[in-house]
Amino acid sequence: MFGFTLSDKFLSKDEQKVFEEHIKLINLDKGVWEVFACLFRSKVKNARPLLLRIFKRDELAGAIIITKCTGYGNALFSNKILSGFINLLKIPYYQWIKFGCCMDMMSNPGFVKNPEESNEILRAAIQFLRKKSLLLIVTDYTTNSGLYENASVLPALPHALIDCSKMVSIQDYLKDYKNLKRKMNVFKIKGGEYISVERQLNEEQLIYLKKCFLSTSQKSVFYLPYQDLYLSSAITTSKTNIENVHYFIALMDGQFIGYQAALKAGSHLNALHGAFDRDRKTTYHAYDILFVKMTEFAIENGLKTIDFGAVLNFTKQKMVNMKIEMSYFLLSRYKSFQLFFNMLLKITKVQSKHQLRFRDDDTIIYR
Repeated sequence: MFGFTLSDKFLSKDEQKVFEEHIKLINLDKGVWEVFACLFRSKVKNARPLLLRIFKRDELAGAIIITKCTGYGNALFSNKILSGFINLLKIPYYQWIKFGCCMDMMSNPGFVKNPEESNEILRAAIQFLRKKSLLLIVTDYTTNSGLYENASVLPALPHALIDCSKMVSIQDYLKDYKNLKRKMNVFKIKGGEYISVERQLNEEQLIYLKKCFLSTSQKSVFYLPYQDLYLSSAITTSKTNIENVHYFIALMDGQFIGYQAALKAGSHLNALHGAFDRDRKTTYHAYDILFVKMTEFAIENGLKTIDFGAVLNFTKQKMVNMKIEMSYFLLSRYKSFQLFFNMLLKITKVQSKHQLRFRDDDTIIYR
C-alpha cells in the first residue's frame, strides 16, 4: 500500500506545499522548512541527515527527517578505549527525534498529507525503517508506545517546555521564582546584558558561537551522537538569513558569552541551538536569565509555548513549568541485535544514574 524512498535530498518547494494542512494543524508554519534545509546542507563525516518519503498510490503522503549516525562512541562511554572501539566498528544506526520540532535543527513529528491518516502512515514508515536498518532508535513521548510494536523500550530524558499561554506579563513567570530578580540584578551589576539579533549572525558572532559550542561539548555530561552535525548545522543556520529566527545573546562587558537561537513558528517558540562559554569561571546566572528573556519575548508576541528540548541540566529542569515523559524505542531487523543493543545501552552514559537523575521528577506529566 505504501512506497518509500530514503535519500539525502530535502523536500522541494512543491513537496513542502503537500504538508501545509498538517503544519497548520500542529500550530507551525512554513518557516520550519528553511531550518531543515540548512540541516541538509550541513553534512559531516559521522552523521548524515536523511529524508524518508512515504508514498501512497505513487503520491507523496508523508515525510520524516532522520539521522544516520556512525561515530557515536563518545555519546556512550567516557572511557577513551571503549568509545574509540565503538567508533572503530562504525556500526550505523538511524535516529528519529520525534518530539517537538526543529530542536537541534532535526527533531520532527513526521509530516503527513492527510492528518487523519497520520498513525497509519507513521506505523508503516517505522516498520520500513526497522527492516531497512540494523538499529533504529526513536525518541518519542512514552504515551506514543502504540506506534512501536515489539520495540525495546528504555527511559529517556523528559521534554522541557514553558507554557506561557495564560501569562499576561513576565511578572506571571517571575512570581514562581523567588531568586530570579536577585540573579538578574547581579548579572546587570557585573556588566551583563542580553541583546536580540534577528535572522542571522555576523562573522564575529559566529566565531564566539563556535567557541561556546566547543567549550560546552567538552564539559557536558551528555555528548550527542550527532555532535559534529549539531555544530555544523548551527553554523549553517546562523549565517543564513532566515525569517522568524531570533538570537538571544548574553554579553558580559560587551563580550559574547552565550546564546540561544529560536524559531518563531505558528504559536510556538522552538529552541534551535545554543551554548554558553563554560571556560569562564562564572557567567553570573546568564543561563537562568535566558529563560526570562525568551518567556518575555513569547508573551509579547502572543505565543503559547516555548520548546527547550530535553532536560539536560538542573537549570533547565527548574526553569520550565512543563515536563513530559519520553522514552527511547529501539527496533532492528534482527531481534537478537535489538536485545543486545538494549542491554548495551543500559551500561552506557545514556542510561547512567547521573544522566537519568533529570527524569526523577514528580512534576513530569503524561499525555
